[in-house]
Amino acid sequence: MLEKRNALPPAEVERLSQLVQENVIKSAMFQSANVVGAYSAIGSEVRTDMIMTAAKSQGKTLALPRIEGDKMFFYEMTSPDDLVEGKYGIKEPLPKRPVKTVDMVLVPGVAFDSSGFRIGYGKGYYDRFLSQRPALFSVGVCYSFQVIESLPQSRFDRRLDSLVTDNGFVYF
Repeated sequence: MLEKRNALPPAEVERLSQLVQENVIKSAMFQSANVVGAYSAIGSEVRTDMIMTAAKSQGKTLALPRIEGDKMFFYEMTSPDDLVEGKYGIKEPLPKRPVKTVDMVLVPGVAFDSSGFRIGYGKGYYDRFLSQRPALFSVGVCYSFQVIESLPQSRFDRRLDSLVTDNGFVYF
């Protein structure tokens, strides 16, 4: 799945990302969220720049993840100057303004299934984060071809609340 995603031409990544982001921005969950947890896209991941811009322009608190040891925490991002290269080469916010509550968190991944489970990059950061915050609304973010019928699951995997693709939202 990762090979297929990485084979997307840059123009297609941008086109599909725009569709996914438009679906997020027009969703009732995004509109009602006060604090949005996004991520800095790497490689061929769905971009989130439009979502971040919309969150800020609508007066929402925008939070991005930062890896600290084996845990992930969210910190407010007020400007691109708040970002530094993190542990895996991913842009992360400086640890200045911790965010305790996130209303909606966008979750990247390699593959997703029709039951709301995902395969990420194997370190478990999002699963651990979500397991400690059951009231949080989680949204898997991907291209429609990344969704398959079923994925193997472990006892540590957390079901997402919804999935958004270039084709729209699915709620679980």
